[in-house]
Amino acid sequence: MKATLLVSALVAVLMPFATAQDNDRLPHASLDREINIPRAAGTVASGRLPQGQTSPTFCRPCLFYAGDFDSNASDANGLANEVDLTVSTGAATYTPFIVPKGKTWTVTGLFTVSVISSVKLDPNIVPYEVRKDIPKSGGNGGHLVCHGKRTATVMDTAICDDFGFQCYAVVARNVKGCRLPSGKYSLSVVPYCSNKNDINCDNWRAFVLNDDGAMAHRYGPLEPANDSFFNSVFYGAVWEPSSEQQSSKRFSVGVEGTAK
Repeated sequence: MKATLLVSALVAVLMPFATAQDNDRLPHASLDREINIPRAAGTVASGRLPQGQTSPTFCRPCLFYAGDFDSNASDANGLANEVDLTVSTGAATYTPFIVPKGKTWTVTGLFTVSVISSVKLDPNIVPYEVRKDIPKSGGNGGHLVCHGKRTATVMDTAICDDFGFQCYAVVARNVKGCRLPSGKYSLSVVPYCSNKNDINCDNWRAFVLNDDGAMAHRYGPLEPANDSFFNSVFYGAVWEPSSEQQSSKRFSVGVEGTAK
């Protein structure tokens, strides 16, 4: 039984988020636990990772894209990345990326690829952060390099259409003043649906998807494995390694901009 069952089941379970909450079940940070199905036994990605390919259409001009969500991966999953009426104090997943030696990146956009309950965000803003030097064991957020809030651009990635739901790239564009010399950084882009007067925000959830598996359309430097972090007062997570929530090695995120 492939992990495709996990994603194909979402068409039936994204709406029952409401039922789960009405039954006083606490929300989960890990997507497979939230939709309450067993871990699927899918394929495992080979040890040979794909070389950089043509960047996806939703990453322009693209410096880095970690790769597509792969429904056939044995640990196809997603991790809470949201501020909404359910997770009111928020949850943020921080994913690493590498600026190559001898290069400086001028970042103009940052994004995550996510399952979200409704394409509408309210307010239609996304806070973004770039950090460095988060300790390997977590515990604090290292150093904040650049941050801000931007009007969200939400784009259908056409990655998950075959499974009865959409995966969206949630993009913070027109980022200013974010120049990154060579080194390792971590990014977050967190969508909102926190307007109590907007019916679209009822039981709205967002999960950044992993890209364990084939990593189609991977572009730029390879994302470091097992080096993401999860920070959420709601879930009692203080800059903890994401492995404490689930087994995902990498997450589907990207960076737009120019390099010198």
